[in-house]
Amino acid sequence: MTSHNKPDDPIAGRLLESALRGAYGRTPENVALAQLLMAASCAEEANRALNAAINHVRFDPHERDKAVKRLQRMRTLWDQTPEAFASIKAVMHSLDHPSARDLHPSPEAWARIFDDAVGVSREASVALYCLGRADLLRAATDEIVERIRAWNLLRDDVCVLDVGCGSGRVVEALARHVRTAIGIDVSMHMLQAARECCAACPNAVFVRTSGQDLSVFRDTSVDLICAVDVFPYFVMSDLAQRHIGEMARVLRRNGHLLILNYAYSNDPTASENELRRFAQEAGLYVRHSAMGKFSLWDGTCFLLQKTTQQERST
Repeated sequence: MTSHNKPDDPIAGRLLESALRGAYGRTPENVALAQLLMAASCAEEANRALNAAINHVRFDPHERDKAVKRLQRMRTLWDQTPEAFASIKAVMHSLDHPSARDLHPSPEAWARIFDDAVGVSREASVALYCLGRADLLRAATDEIVERIRAWNLLRDDVCVLDVGCGSGRVVEALARHVRTAIGIDVSMHMLQAARECCAACPNAVFVRTSGQDLSVFRDTSVDLICAVDVFPYFVMSDLAQRHIGEMARVLRRNGHLLILNYAYSNDPTASENELRRFAQEAGLYVRHSAMGKFSLWDGTCFLLQKTTQQERST
């Protein structure tokens, strides 16, 4: 085997692929590093994979210089965050709860799991790709807000609902732009962290819900719903269709639903088709569907709107 061949060992090969996704810009560098650390059994194994990736790309006559620089930035990011491996592994251990392996884990199970995870790291528990860093999480959150702003969805008369608000980072970022920002979650400890995060936001409200539906909200009472990395858990719990229907119910006419990541799936086309079918049945249509909209996250972005067929055709 020459240095530019991929390794014969399947584990080393998967680790190399994680590093190469960052090297070739297919995944943001911090995301690629997080995926590499998630897959590695120890820090040294991840370090060897980075070295192997650097050796591999040196034989690429077209992308070599850019790829090496990306890999070097990944290494620098890790050097600047020496606790990243331990933080990611600790959160992963919390998420690997026996109840999460059920065929359809219940919302109560997710509540216990995320109660534990937020105690490990507030940042990593809601976004492993931030490597446990508050500055990376803030920057990634600001990108989401800027995307929402670009769609002209933020006004001082808007009521926004963040479903699965976690530690409150999206609510805190949106509250300054809207009339009311409501965060809901099934985890008491996440909500405690969210209230602390938004202590200076008088228009931020947090409610613990069952995770089964949105029954605590009236019909047509919300202008914008955000669901950031929460639908994968609805999908695993077989609650995605119910929640899309509930979100359509509480949205006002012409209101919007932003879903960032619908499912952790090996077949993204099938997942998107499922989302579109559920949305159509609920009276929502997909205005935007795209990947690669963020520089710090590889999440798939779906923006849905509540309108009638007649309104869409005019």
